[in-house]
Amino acid sequence: MTIKRIPLSNDSVKRRIDEMASNVEDKLCSLLILKEIALQLDESTISRNQALLLRYVRFIDKNEIREELLFALDLPTDTKGTTIFDCVKDYFDKKSVPFKNIVACATDGTCAMTCQH
Repeated sequence: MTIKRIPLSNDSVKRRIDEMASNVEDKLCSLLILKEIALQLDESTISRNQALLLRYVRFIDKNEIREELLFALDLPTDTKGTTIFDCVKDYFDKKSVPFKNIVACATDGTCAMTCQH
């Protein structure tokens, strides 16, 4: 088979996957710059007590509601509301998505996010 003769190292495959993922993310963010969006976020703790923030976005595109995973990022310190806000703000600033486009934001309302604990 021809495919078996094409040399692909692990580094080449990883690089190509990263390039494709970056392209998909850039296209999504270019849409979000022009749309009103609703955000859904959830934070979780994974192995070694590492905090992870998942951010989903919903918006209307061509008269259909789309829901996409916007990002999954490590939280640097904790899962408090201010930490999460700063993480989201930094991401939106880096991608040039204006905060004024956010029309709704939903969370699971845990105590850590509301700075109760």
